[in-house]
Amino acid sequence: MCQFKAKLLALLMLAGCAVTEEPPQEEVVRSERPALAEWQWADGELPWGTWDESLFVHAQSEDNPILVYLATPGCEGLFPAPTPALRQLVAEKFISVQVDPFKRPDIARRYDSGGWPALVVALPDGRVFARAVDIPPANVEPYLRRLHTSYEEKREVIVAKVQRAARPKVEKPVAIDAVYRACAAAFDSAHGGFGGPTKFLETSTLRFLLTYAEARGAAPARQMALASLDAVLASPLGDSGGFRAYSYTPDWSAPAGERDALDQAAMLHLLLETGQSRYAESVTALLGFVEGTLFDSAEGVFRGRQVMADPSASSGTAWWTDPALYADRQAALIRAYLAAATALGDERAAQVAMQAGDVLISHCIDDRGRVQHVCDSEAEGSTGLLGDQALAALALWELGQWSGEARFAAAAEQVVRFMEQSYDRPAALDPLSHRGKALALQLYGRLSAELKSKQGRAERVAALVAEPLLAQASDRVHSSWARALLLYGPPL
Repeated sequence: MCQFKAKLLALLMLAGCAVTEEPPQEEVVRSERPALAEWQWADGELPWGTWDESLFVHAQSEDNPILVYLATPGCEGLFPAPTPALRQLVAEKFISVQVDPFKRPDIARRYDSGGWPALVVALPDGRVFARAVDIPPANVEPYLRRLHTSYEEKREVIVAKVQRAARPKVEKPVAIDAVYRACAAAFDSAHGGFGGPTKFLETSTLRFLLTYAEARGAAPARQMALASLDAVLASPLGDSGGFRAYSYTPDWSAPAGERDALDQAAMLHLLLETGQSRYAESVTALLGFVEGTLFDSAEGVFRGRQVMADPSASSGTAWWTDPALYADRQAALIRAYLAAATALGDERAAQVAMQAGDVLISHCIDDRGRVQHVCDSEAEGSTGLLGDQALAALALWELGQWSGEARFAAAAEQVVRFMEQSYDRPAALDPLSHRGKALALQLYGRLSAELKSKQGRAERVAALVAEPLLAQASDRVHSSWARALLLYGPPL
């Protein structure tokens, strides 16, 4: 998510831990967005390193803090015209790396900044002591100088604050009813949706509420889901049949200039799962948008995201399309198109899904069954992420079930084998990715009994449905996991 809210967020905390202290937030004003050519590729040249595990060894040997710059094409950069002094600062006073959060979602999740572009500064051992989200470029150099001065002169104070922020975690099992109560508490009865002032599509939450309503006989859950869905469909977030990522306002009136393939796939599933004929027109429009805008029929590729070239202009303005092929977005839209083919008897949707499935196999999965997050580009993105493995396996298994083609079933089995070799202990199931665990549980829930019994998979299913402990109270962030437990977990 490109974060355009002009806010400086400095949090003293351990990466991945709950915040115990939050220093005062300094509100800053973002200047007007530059023209397209500068906006999409706003950063000047800087001596960024690349992410690898030697980063921490290097930082400790140099005794310099780590600077992680989370930035991606399509978001305004924080370094449009770096001065020689700023280049020297980045090169000599920090161990500096640039990370694209779309290509390395595992790192973005580890150093959660609440949006990007962002600067995350950590001690040499990786413990975060400051974050700055979308600050004006003119403020970047003095901000980094202040941080480095504090690191050199007040390190004991920084370390003490980081340690205080790392108080013992309170672990508790996932409580499905607690997730529902968190959704109900955050529900906006006036405008639909949840929270604010920025409002997101919250498709995981809405799908959880529909499942919860059916499983628990809770009519209010269904009412919240449908009211929110109706509000989105009636709002400017609906754009040319597709959907923008979020709104800057609670009433959905200020849509962001971003469209993500994961959102389109989730909205298609959601519209179909309501079982309401009144959404048929929206389903047709969404299929038309995806095939006409995101799908490259010549290559069999679903493009992963788009950013409006000029966010201040009307919807007729050109959009920049990310050229990368993302395995998770390819797999998600394959599954959504198969769901549409099943629900609507849409043969064209099935053909698109099968073409995209062949591309998923040939471009995104290596000969060991490892999924490359950025397909055809192992050097750029993550590999073997739990969510990617489970999502690709689900898409391929469903393609095999639909078509009867052995190549899809064989590829799914290979992907599952690699996933099991990489995540062979419950503790290794990527504790920062509730979505990944939910997809893994869904995968095992969907596999046939014969496949599920192979290679100790019954034990893995039992471990997954044992409701793993969380380090914080259940909330709607955990809705994808709670939904998976309702559908594929222990009997109610």
